[in-house]
Amino acid sequence: MTVVAYVPNIFDRSRFDGKHRSRVRFVDDAAELVKLTPELVIVDLDRCADPASFTVSGNRTIGFGSHVDAEVLAEAVKLGFDEVLPRSRFFRQLPDILADLTSQPQPPTGSLPSDES
Repeated sequence: MTVVAYVPNIFDRSRFDGKHRSRVRFVDDAAELVKLTPELVIVDLDRCADPASFTVSGNRTIGFGSHVDAEVLAEAVKLGFDEVLPRSRFFRQLPDILADLTSQPQPPTGSLPSDES
């Protein structure tokens, strides 16, 4: 799983769990996405001048921002972000988001999960 994160604040970056941090690539702007093929894009909406530039077709996109800035959060939803969370909830859920993405391989196309017990 490749995760690309636009999180310019160094203190926020430090909140990314060390166990999963090696799977996260931090970028300085949306132009860097062109060179990458992420499966998940994480965007700090409070520090992003153009959230639309981070919505890439085929990628899951999660945005987070201040709970008091309802306009920014609502705009991200309109732009097509898959999930938009208040900052505090995002960082509470971040370890689970990363763990879920990295620990559950997808079954090959056309196959069903086995019924092993």
